[in-house]
Amino acid sequence: MRFLKYMTAPILMAVLCSFWSCDKDEDKLSEAVLASASTLNFEAQRASEKIITVYADADWVAETPDWVTVTPDSGTGVTDVTISVTDNLRGGTPDNPRKEKIVFKGRTLASHAEVLITQDGDKYRDVKEYTIGEVIKLENETVLSVPEAIVMAVTSKGFIASDATQTGNVYVLNNSTTENVSVGDRIAFKGSKSTDTQSLALVECDILETVSSGTATYPDADDITSKIDKYTSDTRTYIAVNGMLNGNNIVVDGASYSVNITDAPASMDLTALNGHIVYAKGYYAGLAKPVIRIMVTDIEDKGVAKVIYFSEDFEWLDPWAKAGSAGRTVETDDLGATAPQIVSPVVNEVSALDALLTKGYEFLRVTTKTEGECIYLQNNYLKFGKTSYQAGIVLPKIDNVPTGAKPIMSFDWCPMRQGSGTIDPVNLIVIVANGDNEVTFDIPESGFEKGQKLSWIRAEVDLTGIPITKDTKITLRQTQWPAATANRWFLDNIEIAEAP
Repeated sequence: MRFLKYMTAPILMAVLCSFWSCDKDEDKLSEAVLASASTLNFEAQRASEKIITVYADADWVAETPDWVTVTPDSGTGVTDVTISVTDNLRGGTPDNPRKEKIVFKGRTLASHAEVLITQDGDKYRDVKEYTIGEVIKLENETVLSVPEAIVMAVTSKGFIASDATQTGNVYVLNNSTTENVSVGDRIAFKGSKSTDTQSLALVECDILETVSSGTATYPDADDITSKIDKYTSDTRTYIAVNGMLNGNNIVVDGASYSVNITDAPASMDLTALNGHIVYAKGYYAGLAKPVIRIMVTDIEDKGVAKVIYFSEDFEWLDPWAKAGSAGRTVETDDLGATAPQIVSPVVNEVSALDALLTKGYEFLRVTTKTEGECIYLQNNYLKFGKTSYQAGIVLPKIDNVPTGAKPIMSFDWCPMRQGSGTIDPVNLIVIVANGDNEVTFDIPESGFEKGQKLSWIRAEVDLTGIPITKDTKITLRQTQWPAATANRWFLDNIEIAEAP
């Protein structure tokens, strides 16, 4: 049962309306109401009260669920309120967790402030059992139990689960701290249904039990090599692709799209296959144009295609891109696409910047104004600079280039377009430094016309004859350094490989 706690009971409201019109009473409500917290969590039993502040420029009233009490439940201006909850019990034992909103109301919907109240409980009380096929169709946040499933693929963060009848496949994010699984294991698990950014089913699992070990039998894989630029799916289908492995990406000759191996476990040792032709099978994990993601079950080495000394596609930054709701400015030609500062998105208490620094990258920043961050995250690549601020990148140390090699450095880049249609006049350079000895390479300007749609430009630099050791510093930045103008640009898919 729910009820509204307005200033007082409806009877009193009627009395007030007899002295002045209700319209006048509504006029007294605040034009803007804010709360000092957006979420509050309480224990299932004997939960302590919590105090928050309501900010308003006039009167406000509170609407609450019946298990939450707000004191006072109305006020004027800035007011501290105390929030308490009843014990979350059924039959003397904890009931299911619950959550509802308190609404601190002003005159209009735009002036309302909502605070989500959650209370602990027994998540799996009365939980229903489902098959994998049924799990896929459940509403998000449904609590579930799967008594029988088979592990079909393992990633660094979870696994693909199916059943004996292959009625469907679901990705299980393994939050259990006590159990790891292997391909072929028969398992039981409990968790909550969710979907990823591609609207594909997943389960947030926190209870996992291995019943027995065994083997996994796979269906025939749908080979997407010849149709990679057009392929998509709304389920986690079993697919295969043939191409050259570059970092975590499988590149198909003549195709615009590539296939990214997502969350590969360390045991797969993709580094040893870098530059090889491979035939990979696995489960479709979504499309982020121009990249198809796959959770690999098997990868066959078909021989060396080319020698790659360094490669970076930034796809591993995907968790930070999702955390920051980063957009894809170049692919969508959307000047308003979200581009959070690289220090902002945080995953497991680590920022995107810290993650890049840990991999050995360095970043350069200059400005004609006061210091500030001017490097941004996209999904999944980097954006550099803003008006009066320029930035560059220094690659991690590379120590596997033999003497006499003929390496070529390549990368994708794109200048930014201004709101007027003018293309930022970016002049990029690559600087290869061995101590005091520096060699600079000019990258041709984009040649984009005013108003031209954004698109990637492939740049190449022949490094033949230049020693590359663990002490070599390779920098990519602008010549405008510093400048009070807008010289913004995007970077992706860096590679240093032996010339064919």
